[in-house]
Amino acid sequence: MNMNYSKTNFMKTSKFFIAVMVCLSAFTSCSNDDDTPEPPNEEEVITDVTLTLVNNADAADSVELKSVDPDGEDGPLSPTVTVTGNFTAGATYTATVDIYNSIEDEDITEEVIGDEPDEHFFIYAIDGLDIDFSRSANDVVRADGNSLGYQTTWVANAASSGTITLQLFHESETVNDDNEFGTQTGGSTDIDITFTGISVQ
Repeated sequence: MNMNYSKTNFMKTSKFFIAVMVCLSAFTSCSNDDDTPEPPNEEEVITDVTLTLVNNADAADSVELKSVDPDGEDGPLSPTVTVTGNFTAGATYTATVDIYNSIEDEDITEEVIGDEPDEHFFIYAIDGLDIDFSRSANDVVRADGNSLGYQTTWVANAASSGTITLQLFHESETVNDDNEFGTQTGGSTDIDITFTGISVQ
């Protein structure tokens, strides 16, 4: 038996086997990288929500609806909800929403209207108040053509009192602004606040 031949043959076979294993390892590694799912986009932590309505003809006339939940929605503390000011009968107001995470010192408003408008949608409800509501012509428009509801217009009519509900939905399956207040299906709720004791005077 030629020992040199056998030794050479064994070395060639070993090198071939090692090369195959390296290739398989690299292929598996790449495949695993490609198949790794992206982490889900987590819901925002929201502690402060403010709906500010300013009279278009008199900037000193404003209504502020504010909710402060110091430890966020899932914390044990209850939110403090306040209403400052009254609507003036006959006046038109422009409203914007401010959303903030005081725990992480993060401006959620910019994230919602600047980075992720297509993943969010505001819905409003008015009960008892003689107010006409619409989404502003200057509102943020989503890629699907629906207005986000960040900037809205409120026309106060006769003296009345009631409630305003503000909701923000995240990753809804469908949204629709046809009735101005807004409708949606699916997704999750980032904000759901009802403000009471609101008046038109």
